[in-house]
Amino acid sequence: MNTLNLYDSDPTALVDSATTSDLVDAIMNLEAWDEKSLETANLLITVWSSNSIARPNDRESISELQRIIHYALNRSAAAATLPEEYRYRWEEASDLLEARRLNLVHADPEAQLNRRHVDKILALVSHQENEEFLQSALVTYLGVTNGRVTQLVGPLEANGLLTKRKTGRDIVLRLTTTGKRLAEKFNMDKAKTSPIPNTNSSSCPSTAGFVSLFLRPDIYNKRYDGRLEDLNKFEYSPSERPLAQQA
Repeated sequence: MNTLNLYDSDPTALVDSATTSDLVDAIMNLEAWDEKSLETANLLITVWSSNSIARPNDRESISELQRIIHYALNRSAAAATLPEEYRYRWEEASDLLEARRLNLVHADPEAQLNRRHVDKILALVSHQENEEFLQSALVTYLGVTNGRVTQLVGPLEANGLLTKRKTGRDIVLRLTTTGKRLAEKFNMDKAKTSPIPNTNSSSCPSTAGFVSLFLRPDIYNKRYDGRLEDLNKFEYSPSERPLAQQA
């Protein structure tokens, strides 16, 4: 029995309670589109499409939504009464779904491990207590720009290794099941020669500490203590002495 009513007084409640099959049945029983039925169907198609595209690997729901849109545009009895505005919207949603589907079909998560910094990113996220890591912290830890971090994280999300969640002005990264599996398979512990910072803790090292740990982890090695002491004892000639020491 069809449980979806396109004339429901609260269509937003249908987003979670109805299924794609319910929407197909509702459209099949529709003789002509009107303002209310268009509003409800458009809400469901838009929200469900956005959710499917955002998920790491959900080809099944993408295919289901493509089937709904194709039916609504071309095969339903009400197709002839569909306004051009909504036809354009749903064709655009179908194109976005198809682009995402092709992206998932050709995704190769393991190939991402050959990219620079990826092993460190997976290690950082997987070793947090709650398995979440702030994207902004990667700038400091990896010693790269914000733009470069975006370039690194984007393909990892597209290939289903991690998910992103907006929180305030920052983005929280979290590994997917695939990401966790690859992190374990390739033993990411070997990629970590310095302590892993915890971006969720108030005891997180300072920015300078991050850069030092990543770029020069050996600076904390006791083998360098003697060299640093020798540098401190070095005597400059008057002409060589730094300006700050000549005063």
